[in-house]
Amino acid sequence: MRWTRKHLDEGDKEYLRGLKMVRQVRDYTIVHATLDTPTGWGYVTNKFDAMASFSYQYTPLCFFGHTHTPVTYIKSMTVEVDRSPVVEIEVGNKYFINVGSVGQPRDGDPRPSYCIYDLGGKRVINRRIDYDRATAQKKIRDAGLPDMLAERLEIGK
Repeated sequence: MRWTRKHLDEGDKEYLRGLKMVRQVRDYTIVHATLDTPTGWGYVTNKFDAMASFSYQYTPLCFFGHTHTPVTYIKSMTVEVDRSPVVEIEVGNKYFINVGSVGQPRDGDPRPSYCIYDLGGKRVINRRIDYDRATAQKKIRDAGLPDMLAERLEIGK
């Protein structure tokens, strides 16, 4: 955080201050951490954590991050956990979907993770890509960032 604060100019900081903590776009919602306390930066690491956010979810889908771990929580009659790379969206269910992380994956897979919401196909696809980790690690170290951030890229945790 200290490194980032030092490298952001006032325009960057003003832009970030202007962002909404929760944003609804079409038929889905976006939040960084949780819907129940978005400014509290809580972690959703299990279906019980997800249940709190479902109470504040007014769209069928909500995409979130914060834990850097791709997973989908599905609320129908109960709350289920789905870690498959493709989630078919069924009418009547709610989906709280962690998209993973492009920069610092933390689920044991060092490849960047992101999601594509296929509106027409009514599904969400989690993708992984390969990239030149060694160059990214060198850039992290050259920037003076904590070595742990570079090491984490190797193991994805």
